[in-house]
Amino acid sequence: MDKSKIKILIFGGGAIGSHLTYCLASKKTKVYTICRNKHYNSIKKKGLKLKIFRNDVLKKEVILKNSKNIFFLNNLNKIKKLKFDYIFITIKLKDVKERLLKNILQHAGKNTAIIPPCTELPYWWFANILNKKKIHISKNFYPNKYSKNIIGMTMWLSGKIINPGETIISHIQRGYPLKEVNLKMKDKADFLRKLLSKRVISPKVKNIYSEIFIKSINSFAFNLVALKTGYNNLQISRSKKAKKLITDIMYEFEYIVKRLNIPIYQTINSRIKQTLLSKNHTMSMLNDFNSGRKVEIVNCWNNLNLLNKAFGTETKLSKKTYYLVMKKIKNVK
Repeated sequence: MDKSKIKILIFGGGAIGSHLTYCLASKKTKVYTICRNKHYNSIKKKGLKLKIFRNDVLKKEVILKNSKNIFFLNNLNKIKKLKFDYIFITIKLKDVKERLLKNILQHAGKNTAIIPPCTELPYWWFANILNKKKIHISKNFYPNKYSKNIIGMTMWLSGKIINPGETIISHIQRGYPLKEVNLKMKDKADFLRKLLSKRVISPKVKNIYSEIFIKSINSFAFNLVALKTGYNNLQISRSKKAKKLITDIMYEFEYIVKRLNIPIYQTINSRIKQTLLSKNHTMSMLNDFNSGRKVEIVNCWNNLNLLNKAFGTETKLSKKTYYLVMKKIKNVK
């Protein structure tokens, strides 16, 4: 693949989108990143200030500005009919509306690789794994036209925008593990891994279904317990009750998934230890709750609960904890 011709669209210039812009931009790669207005206005004036930490120690500090290879924008209208080789959707799943998705995908060609968020088990995960189970699955932004163009990629890093135009990545765990869902995208996936690996970890993935399940349940369990307790990672690491609750929630869903013969390559304890290496990090949903923003936990629960519907099971502890959290956050719209 000729890198000089590669155009990359990153829809969502938050912490992950900012970091991906840094990782993928090069002299021969053009990256177009769509940001929210306040973030965009600051970047336009002063550039994007990105600080990258590992285990709470500053490792890299860069300022990214509009150039021949990086284009920060605040809407899609400015790129009109431009087609891309890769399209990353890095906004929260709850914010992906049908009309918005349609606008994004007008920039996709028949060979465009689409990398959607995987904080939840996506439609194609259920469609391919549970295709014999008659359960209702919402086709959340995976239109049939592009179902074979998806690259599954999980995002194992912690970060946030601390001020408009300023982003920190507080910890990088496993970086961006990825794998094509359909062989049609194998070359695109392999090349993307090479691009990313120059600046961040991007491990080869044996089983993308396992990878996405692990990330989904990790995100759900940690965010649920953070919302219940109000704890950041340091406080969770010091609380035996909080760590046990996270462990038990993960185990409930792993028990179901193992019935699907999906291998689990990482133990629950190792994932918890990895996540808690960033002591100063606060889970994104707790940040949203503390800021009065709507949290994603409803979507995450409804998504994972499809596994219960498929098998006639009941993850009692997860359900009980979820409803306790819902009482706490019910006033957040």
